[in-house]
Amino acid sequence: MKVSLQAIQANFQDYVLGPSKQQPAIAAIVADHFGLPAGDRLAIYYDAYRIRLSEALSEAFNKTHGYVGDETFGDLCSAYIDKYPSRFRNLRWFGDAFPAFAAQSLPDYPVVAELAAFEWALGLAFDAADAPVLTAEEVQQLDAGDWEQVGFVLPPSLQMLSLHWNVPGIWLALEKEEAPPEAVCSEEACTWLVWRKDLQAHFRSLDAYESLALRGLAKGHSFSRVCAEAADLSEHDITSQIAGWLQVWLTESVLSGIKREGKIAR
Repeated sequence: MKVSLQAIQANFQDYVLGPSKQQPAIAAIVADHFGLPAGDRLAIYYDAYRIRLSEALSEAFNKTHGYVGDETFGDLCSAYIDKYPSRFRNLRWFGDAFPAFAAQSLPDYPVVAELAAFEWALGLAFDAADAPVLTAEEVQQLDAGDWEQVGFVLPPSLQMLSLHWNVPGIWLALEKEEAPPEAVCSEEACTWLVWRKDLQAHFRSLDAYESLALRGLAKGHSFSRVCAEAADLSEHDITSQIAGWLQVWLTESVLSGIKREGKIAR
């Protein structure tokens, strides 16, 4: 029976993306030649596809791979590929659900999921869309009366992660090809800022008040409002600390623009 090219392509795709390489139905329409039988030849494509997906995950989670080792990471990849077949034209984004999957798959080792989430955030920061960088000179042009309504735009690369484990220290050690420190869990989560500056992903920890202020800016609140809210929540006088935020944010290229009355202005 003659089979159309479209049917062959559909059957081949179903096989490659399917759960098993054993006894593929498409083998019946693949001609036998000298050498490997049709099923074994087809298995080459089945395995190659999963190897490439695993390679993409290893590239995105290189430090996580190094931390857990080849066997555990390989098992994670295999299970992840089975549960989340790729739907992306660009494999760069294939690992978007991997940190959450690691949390489900390794419930006794939550540090692994947090390390994967941290590593994914660094990759997102690096690949984020370009945005202007707000300068001190632009801020200095604001009138005194502007400050009640003025807010700031955050760049697309900026993210804030709440982490219980010391994964930034683990990541740094692995980056330097050093033995990672012992995993340590804090009862209270620490917020980490991740963003891109000068074509490099950067990160640093935030205290509760600076984190609150940046989250408020992300919601479109004015600078004066987020500062007042942070001050109200503190049991101590943080006026000097608040005064330094804007200077630090400008120095670190954390701000992308000025927002006035719901409109972005440069």
